[in-house]
Amino acid sequence: ASLDEIAQLADMHKSNIFYYYENKESLYVEVLTTVLQKWLAPLQTLEAELEPAEALSHYLIQKIELSRSQPKASRLFALEIIQGAPHILPILKGPLKKLFKRKAKVIQTWQEQGKISPDIDPELLILNIWGLTQNYADFATQMEMVTGKTLRNRSMFQRSIEHTVHMMLYGVLPR
Repeated sequence: ASLDEIAQLADMHKSNIFYYYENKESLYVEVLTTVLQKWLAPLQTLEAELEPAEALSHYLIQKIELSRSQPKASRLFALEIIQGAPHILPILKGPLKKLFKRKAKVIQTWQEQGKISPDIDPELLILNIWGLTQNYADFATQMEMVTGKTLRNRSMFQRSIEHTVHMMLYGVLPR
């Protein structure tokens, strides 16, 4: 990532960057950490006391909204992951993994209560949600080339939400 891109993502003037950060790498790690925190904030809201249909719908909508509002941040994070996460591996192995396991247990609790299909793997469900929702940002160019629209188009945004929520809930709720 260029310094200009990092400054834009950090919402800072380029000239102020090195006043706050030792070097480009420390700034880059901070930007990635901030992106990850934003992407994980909606996951934090999944709790066993909530109804799965409502909680998962809300989660999906928030994730798609992030794909629409911050696609560059998502792509920057995706590039880091594709490269093997050299700058944020400790975060992935530590705090992210703990949150991931905790939220998989929420889904497992819903299964035990008969609110989620027993055929669903809780960990794979979370990974599938990440892949499905981040696809709207990470592959926005592909979406635009084949459909002529992006999430900036209000009707495409609404259709994407409705389709994703319907598809996900139909696949996970008991029948």
